Amino acid sequence: MKNLNIRDMSYISNDLTRYTCENSHFEPCRNYISLSKIASPVEELIADYGNGFEDSVPIRLKCYKGYQMEADLKSRLFHLFPDKVQDGGEISIEGGLIKGHPDFLWNGMPGDCKSVLKDEWMPVDQLPRRIYWQIQAYMLYSHKEKGLLIFESRETGLIKDFWVYANQRVMADIKDKVNQIVSILKHDPAKVKTL
Repeated sequence: MKNLNIRDMSYISNDLTRYTCENSHFEPCRNYISLSKIASPVEELIADYGNGFEDSVPIRLKCYKGYQMEADLKSRLFHLFPDKVQDGGEISIEGGLIKGHPDFLWNGMPGDCKSVLKDEWMPVDQLPRRIYWQIQAYMLYSHKEKGLLIFESRETGLIKDFWVYANQRVMADIKDKVNQIVSILKHDPAKVKTL
């Protein structure tokens, strides 16, 4: 490797980076509000819906890694538990204005795969609020009393699963937030571009 010329390799890295970004599954805008972000403030959800999301190479590369980890973990789940795991499908409410996409169903209950960069970021006693609200929303709109979250560390491959049970207070907050969003978008659509 002593004759390695870094400049000769730059086109490879550049082409791989460009390809990865183009195939990252990143969506700079969506025609719906995602349940995966339902923990965010109403104003932020509506602004993202109207204006799209911040877009950059690092964001797309991170998005690619997330989808890559998710696809790999889902593949292992389908292989090991074919009698229990089904495709997650789509949750659609308010005529498709708000949607959710669980990664899988475990015996009909919604499930999602999450990756963390380091083992130390693995949840222990409490789930991150954004993820907790996401799985609560999936349970709420699929009418299930529990859901499954599976976390995997990118550092060592450590895997932990968490059963999450319906939290009626959080579900009521989610319903309230959805009602606020629908009210704003149906009665004051001009507000979308001003937030």
